[in-house]
Amino acid sequence: MSLKLGEMLVANNVISQAQFDKALETQKHVGGKLPVILSKLRYINEDQLAEFLGAQMKLPVLGLKDLVVMPNCSALVDVEVLEKNQILPIRKTNETLVVAVADPLDLDGVDNLQFVTGLRIETAVASRANIIRAIDYYFHGRTCPEIQETEKARGITSGQHAAVSAGTRASPQAVLQALTELLIEKKLITQDELLNKLAGKQAK
Repeated sequence: MSLKLGEMLVANNVISQAQFDKALETQKHVGGKLPVILSKLRYINEDQLAEFLGAQMKLPVLGLKDLVVMPNCSALVDVEVLEKNQILPIRKTNETLVVAVADPLDLDGVDNLQFVTGLRIETAVASRANIIRAIDYYFHGRTCPEIQETEKARGITSGQHAAVSAGTRASPQAVLQALTELLIEKKLITQDELLNKLAGKQAK
């Protein structure tokens, strides 16, 4: 996917072929994702890359203030998966999960998220730096005035995200609740079946 991204940037005269070759050589020696390397080499900044990818792939481009994680997304995926793939679930509706990604050409991350959640994935583009800041806010308890301002405007309080703000992983109770909701939404179990099962356990 790095090759495809580089070729797109060169074809659209965003970077030169020489710069692309240099980025690939650097990647070969130090590893890492191509967008990060291009940014560190100062060939293109992360915001410009997000705008470029959004325009090329006809995807929404989200700023930091737009990376508001709705409460029903908080416990769906372990934070380590999000950090590794530089991806952030922000909204779930029925069987669709909207996620912000730094590199929409990196299909492995999206496919992994679809497998883990069992949901259909819709992508939007955001810069890597903004995704990391949002992850730090929701999962590591760091401040982010831009997101907090949007939450306030939408009537979302920080208490609704307590399951992820207290540590790097959601609590077992939150994971169980999210899993139960997902099973009901996918019609694998019904609310009545769940209640009957709980009643049966309590009666023993």
